[in-house]
Amino acid sequence: MVRRILSKTEVPMAVVERMLAEHETALSPLQMRTLSYVRKYSRLRADQAELLIKKLMDPSSYGLTREEAVQVADSCPTSVEELRAILSGYKRLVSFLLFSEEKMQGIVSLVKQALDGELKE
Repeated sequence: MVRRILSKTEVPMAVVERMLAEHETALSPLQMRTLSYVRKYSRLRADQAELLIKKLMDPSSYGLTREEAVQVADSCPTSVEELRAILSGYKRLVSFLLFSEEKMQGIVSLVKQALDGELKE
């Protein structure tokens, strides 16, 4: 049977961990390696990761794309310099160079709240 991709959405590692862990007994070897990887490197809980992404994508505050927000949630930068390094590979680099220091600090603050499990809706 041929499988077709119906849609594509960026998913943070914490959500991948939750999804794979639900079916851990029926995973293929590749899926088991993926689960092992995300357990080792995921730094947020799934609920905190999704909430962080939602806040980062909010056009009235930071307006990141989903791809950028997921990258931030997976990397969890704890300084403005780390955040700049993470976002520097994206096409919107010019807009991030123009991003105010306050907004960059705000993103880092949100990440730290998520790491502590204190991020609220």
